[in-house]
Amino acid sequence: MRTAASTPDARRPPYVPSQDAGLRGALDRVVSRAVDARWWTAALVIAALLAAAWGVVQAAGGTRSGTPHLFYLPIILAALPFGIRGATGTAVVAAVLCGPLMPLDSVSNEPQALTGMIVRATMFLGVAALAGLCLSLRRRVDNERVAHELREMIVGPESPSLVLDAGLVPLVGEVLRSRSFHPVFQPIYSLDDGRLLAVEALTRFDTEPRRTPDLWFAAAEQAGLGAELEMAAIEAALDAARSLPPGVGLSLNASPATLAHPRLHELLVSRGSEGVILELTEHAAIRDYELLSGPLTALREAGVSIAVDDAGAGFSSLQHIVQLSPDIIKLDISLTQDVCSSPVRQALGGALIEFVHRTGAQLVVEGIEEEDDLRQWCELGADAVQGFLVGRPASLPAAPTCSLISDALTAPHPAEHRARADLAAPIDR
Repeated sequence: MRTAASTPDARRPPYVPSQDAGLRGALDRVVSRAVDARWWTAALVIAALLAAAWGVVQAAGGTRSGTPHLFYLPIILAALPFGIRGATGTAVVAAVLCGPLMPLDSVSNEPQALTGMIVRATMFLGVAALAGLCLSLRRRVDNERVAHELREMIVGPESPSLVLDAGLVPLVGEVLRSRSFHPVFQPIYSLDDGRLLAVEALTRFDTEPRRTPDLWFAAAEQAGLGAELEMAAIEAALDAARSLPPGVGLSLNASPATLAHPRLHELLVSRGSEGVILELTEHAAIRDYELLSGPLTALREAGVSIAVDDAGAGFSSLQHIVQLSPDIIKLDISLTQDVCSSPVRQALGGALIEFVHRTGAQLVVEGIEEEDDLRQWCELGADAVQGFLVGRPASLPAAPTCSLISDALTAPHPAEHRARADLAAPIDR
């Protein structure tokens, strides 16, 4: 970027459990697993709890003790996978077990009073109704929140289009001649072990008026010098990145016109293209992908990896991914932030990671600024991270490791983390 295990019930969307630490997160995960449990597994567990409760009540002296309250546990548990009908059925079974199937109190050997049986049965049914109602309300609230977030992500607030600063257009030529810009580098770290995988080269302009890089590049495009300015920025980044240690990649931004520029291949080969990553922004329109086929093949043969930047910010990224078969996909900030509090983003993030890995590519999450988001993407299985939290754009050298990532790698089953390849290494296709 130039700028800073079972099949869920088909009648309802699957509930995405919270990944928060603490009691609430643990309860959410327990509820999620119970809801998605196979019906026969849940039925066996509930039957076992009912039998255990009956045995404990009988051994404790019968219904005159407080042990019949143990039957509330299987009643409430039955509501999770089976709803109010399952809870009601379990309550009826519990009433029978505590009544006709336990007619005598063990201590007095006297018959139970009919009123006591009725009161217990009423209490069991009341708890079943309350548990089923609470769970139904919880699911409805969750579904409404998911639907609301999904509408926001699909429709979303209308993004302001980039307004061209016409005053910059006549200045672009002098900026090119005087090289009034310099590169800075933002680190990209592995989410597997926190080591430095690559740095992305970003351009900063040193001339008046002070404007953001996207405005300068837009002005260069308007002046017919877009590819020339990008080539100059790439050349400056290659010069400044000579000190990168072996195994650390250099990520460069390029528009489709620059990718097809004959000088690009020559420049990269002459400076050493192994470990170079060319990022194609999602916002860059490509009218004919066939025209890029030859240049991309030549670049890949020279050891260059291809990345799609800002994936998820619009429909163009899907076309880029399908048509270009990128080695790396960088997920847009609109999908990577606030992922802990959003079931939609968690579900979408997990699906995107699975999709990217199935294509043989690697996924980088951009714009990470909060530790909670960092931990969440570690758990989801993303490959690498970039953002102000782990490193701001600056001069080289970049820190070789990120301690924040090492601290975030506290997953309960570390053996499930798959080995991730180096971003700088090209992927055979």
